[in-house]
Amino acid sequence: AWAARSIRNCRKTTSSTSVAPRNERDIQYSDRRSLWLAGIAHGFEELLSTDATQAKPGPWQKAWNKEQLGVPLIEVRGLTKLYRMGESVVHALDGVDLTIERGDFVAITGPSGSGKSTIMHLLGCLDRPTSGSYLLDGRDVSVLSDRELAVVRNQQIGFVFQTFNLINRTSALENVGIPLFYARKTNTRGPARRALEHVGLASRAAHNPNELSGGERQRVAIARAIVNDPPLVMADEPTGNLDSRTGEQIIAIFRALNEQGVTIVIVTHEPHIARLARRIVSMRDGQIVSDQLTAALPAVEQPAAPPRAVPVEEEATCDPGLSQVAQTQPSVAAVAAPPLDDAPPVDYSALTPQLMRGTSAALACALLAAGLWLVAIGVLVGLSMTYDLKALSTPPASPQMPPLPIVVGGLIAFLAMIAAIVMGVLAVVLGHGARKRMRREPGNWLGRRRVIAALVLGWLSVGLPIAGIAVTILRAVASAQRAG
Repeated sequence: AWAARSIRNCRKTTSSTSVAPRNERDIQYSDRRSLWLAGIAHGFEELLSTDATQAKPGPWQKAWNKEQLGVPLIEVRGLTKLYRMGESVVHALDGVDLTIERGDFVAITGPSGSGKSTIMHLLGCLDRPTSGSYLLDGRDVSVLSDRELAVVRNQQIGFVFQTFNLINRTSALENVGIPLFYARKTNTRGPARRALEHVGLASRAAHNPNELSGGERQRVAIARAIVNDPPLVMADEPTGNLDSRTGEQIIAIFRALNEQGVTIVIVTHEPHIARLARRIVSMRDGQIVSDQLTAALPAVEQPAAPPRAVPVEEEATCDPGLSQVAQTQPSVAAVAAPPLDDAPPVDYSALTPQLMRGTSAALACALLAAGLWLVAIGVLVGLSMTYDLKALSTPPASPQMPPLPIVVGGLIAFLAMIAAIVMGVLAVVLGHGARKRMRREPGNWLGRRRVIAALVLGWLSVGLPIAGIAVTILRAVASAQRAG
């Protein structure tokens, strides 16, 4: 009520001013009170606009910016991901190029170990590529920090998992509102209820996940994925734990979302599920071997059989439309994976150079620690040149306060030393972490000199006081022995 009164007063003051505003954010006010009220208005406008009585338009109702219509939602070039397993390096992805336009519906298929889950993790900003570029809505997310990636995942990507990943002790409504909570939004029930209505589960909002069927739990997961109105929804085997009829219902929800403007990317092993998408991207050995439109495939003459584990040759017989795709996916028995010991050595210099995260922070902490030590030493040297510190250290006949500059300077030097030690410890910890990641994660990493400089300066910053304390103790012991 206080915010609403402030907004009404602001609008009254704004309407009474003689200066014509150019736009909503560029208003000239007559006095300080109007400026203060305007700040309250802009701060609470978004809060009041999320009232449950005012339905917030979803991504299917948004008009895309004309300048963004020509920019693909996902553009991947030369995406490479390497994993280190002991002494061997595994090529999970090997130079993948992929473009997904806005409003597309893509199914990624392939045998186990082909790289489907890896590319899903990279496209969902759950992992970082070893090399290559990934542009999401025209923004290179491969160079973002962990905090920035978390914001991207919360605001631009919705996730649907095979195992639902719902919290059993909370209701369906509260599960759907979790992304809104992490987005720091105060009103979570209104958007969460609208998302449940969109998937047809408004009547089950108060039920816990253990009181719902498998299909209903997956619909709750879909509602949670779209509650923040993301332009992209990614699903990893969304029908893997469901029967064929329920799986078709879940895919129907995805198709309805796609018709309303949401871009859908799913990973699936089931050919009849993949045929329901607009595009089928087939992967093998970390590379894309086929990318074709579903409309270009031959029509299915008979309904597909219920999903079950069958050889690839039998899948091609059941679904002639996917025979071409299935032929590029040999079974595990047909093609044995080459032994890791015979894998060719990896030329890391051919990969895109990337700065290892943590190296700049470690160097910054080390330089700050060195600067603080210089400040402390400079203050002490200046005091020693201005005052006779040895005379002041002698106990006077009558107690008296030392000069104020000495007290202030000594306090500054002490605090600078403590801060230098703390920053030195941080530099050592961050430097060791960055060096460990360089050894564990294969890639063409930059920042090794920064790590070395950070470790050297960090250890010096931590070792200086230890050495000074040790020298002082040794001198005290030596003087005590001479006196004895």
